[in-house]
Parts: sequence; C-alpha cells; structure tokens
Amino acid sequence: MKKKIVYKAGDILTACDNELSIPDGILGHSAIVINKLQMIEAVVSPPYLQKASIHKFTKNHPKHAIYRPKNPAWGKAAAKFARSYLVQKNYYKQLGIERPPFSFSPQLPLSDPWSSIYCSKLIWLCYHYGAGHTFNNDHFLFSPQDLDTLLRKDSNFKTLFRHRRFKFIIDT
Repeated sequence: MKKKIVYKAGDILTACDNELSIPDGILGHSAIVINKLQMIEAVVSPPYLQKASIHKFTKNHPKHAIYRPKNPAWGKAAAKFARSYLVQKNYYKQLGIERPPFSFSPQLPLSDPWSSIYCSKLIWLCYHYGAGHTFNNDHFLFSPQDLDTLLRKDSNFKTLFRHRRFKFIIDT
C-alpha cells in the first residue's frame, strides 16, 4: 500500500510500464513534478511536451517509482527549467515550428534540448541545465531504466515509493 505522498517540485516519476503495446519492463515512462498536483512529460504524440496531472501518471502507470532530490533547491531548479522549456516550446508552436520533435534517435545529442525530446531525456535536461546535476548515460538512449538504476544508487536522491512489482527486464 502506497502511503500518502505530498509531491514537491523536481520529484521524478518513472514507470516500468507504458501506454504503448510494449510489454512491461522494456520501455517505461518518466515525468518531472512541477508542483504538488502537476508534472511535465514528453509523449509520442502531439503535443510532445505537455503539462498533466500527477494523478494521470500514477493511474496510467501503476508500476512506478518516485524519487526526490535530497537538496530541495535542485528540485526547484529542475522544475523551473521544465516550466520554462514548456513555455519556449509553446512559443515555437505559435510560430508554426514543432520544436523539439519527439525522437528516440541516438544520433541526436542528449545535451541538445531542441533536436529531440523523449520522456527520460526531459528529466536529464531538467537536472543538467536546471539543477547542474548530470546523470551518466551508459549506452544508447537515456531511458527510464537508466533513471531508475541511477536514482536508486545516487546518494543525492531518495526513494519515496517503489511499486513492489516495479522491474525492468532489459538494460537499455
């Protein structure tokens, strides 16, 4: 049973399941909390970057984990970056430009916020540019599995919740 969690800016939500037809434990999903009720996530269909309720994430992804930076300033800075990134994306949209496009291409640099976006890259960008904390990417894409593996070992973060059946079956 999950205890009542009061979400804070910068909390990282990661799931081993997804809304696609891909089996649990392979792809997953992630999002960043921006306040006690909302998160920002990158999704495969337009709008690729969007604000949504945390309840939506936990309802659609029951097998999830929640991580929080031990330094609240990191969380606030990462969430601030997420909000400003979404504002800039919406500005581009008003100009008729779809930027960043959704893409899993490993040819596009993880550090380039405008060449592509996907869910866990969003988290990487928010912490790298917002909080000044860079997560290591072991190979290929920076995936929800990478986030989970790193966050469980990173002494700068604590686990608030982890579903008992949360598990990735491949190392992406």
